[in-house]
Amino acid sequence: MRRRDLSDEELTTVINLKRAGTSWVKIQAETGINRRTAKRAYEKWARSQSLQELKEARKDVAAQVFREHMESLIRLAASLVTNLSVPVFLADMEKNAKQFFSWLYQQDLLYRGDYLSPEPIQVGTGDTQCFYVGDMQSSVLKHQLLLKSLKVHTREEVRWEVLHEWEKARDKCAKIVPKLRKETSEVLNNLLKQERETNFLQRVKEGSREDDPAKQMVEAVLRDIWRDIRQDKLEEEGPWFQTISRGKGSHFEIFVKSRDETVLNFSGMTDKNLAEKVTRICNLAANNLRRGEIVKSLKDEVRTIKKVADELREMLNPVKLPPMILRTRCDLCPA
Repeated sequence: MRRRDLSDEELTTVINLKRAGTSWVKIQAETGINRRTAKRAYEKWARSQSLQELKEARKDVAAQVFREHMESLIRLAASLVTNLSVPVFLADMEKNAKQFFSWLYQQDLLYRGDYLSPEPIQVGTGDTQCFYVGDMQSSVLKHQLLLKSLKVHTREEVRWEVLHEWEKARDKCAKIVPKLRKETSEVLNNLLKQERETNFLQRVKEGSREDDPAKQMVEAVLRDIWRDIRQDKLEEEGPWFQTISRGKGSHFEIFVKSRDETVLNFSGMTDKNLAEKVTRICNLAANNLRRGEIVKSLKDEVRTIKKVADELREMLNPVKLPPMILRTRCDLCPA
């Protein structure tokens, strides 16, 4: 015997009666529909409702995963453009592009405050094996995949090839900086040796109470030059170092200062001439180095780095990114 399909009106009646707690026998009596037919139609309807609810739930999950994906890309972009900028400290420029990205991928680029610790934690007594929280390699891979995803989403509007220009400039800087350090040390030490005063460096050491005043002078000259390279003010005229006195009597102090810091500190009138000579040597060294080819080469590469960083900062602005991400798709986007 062929099974009968219920009309929409009949199915609605059966659904309402069953939801009200009516038995199948009573439903048959009230509607004239065989209880088995009514039960079969109701169960089919219930299964379709479950599938629909599952679809809706999956849509909600997919929407949430996509929001998190987009947020991760926006945060990664912000971390990337911030760190592509010229660093404050000259020592950081000694990392080449490969070393830089190796370091970068290990940082908390999504700044979520849940970063990994390589230290083991004790999870019980008597255990012989350590339990580790997190996995740095997985975190690095996550950041690499997210950067790849960011490039896919933005490839139509962002000139990612400029990143290769940045990498080339960074590699050159990593080779130039050690040369600059060496040249700065040589220039300054030569100037110290040319000083006619007997035991000059020893007197500076005793007067400043510093173990290695020559090294401090070298670092101060490097920092001052690097400051002007970063700010594109290398052409400005000196002096870049000066001697400043304050106090009197037993409290009289003399400082050799750059524009940002104290290089050496002397005390007593007898050391004023010594401090002025140190200041003169620092200015001579800075002047000679600023005119040299090494500093000029470093300045040119830094300009390239700044140009690329500024362009990517403009294109990867958090206001511009959401529309790009919403109208494109990558392998990490939820289905």
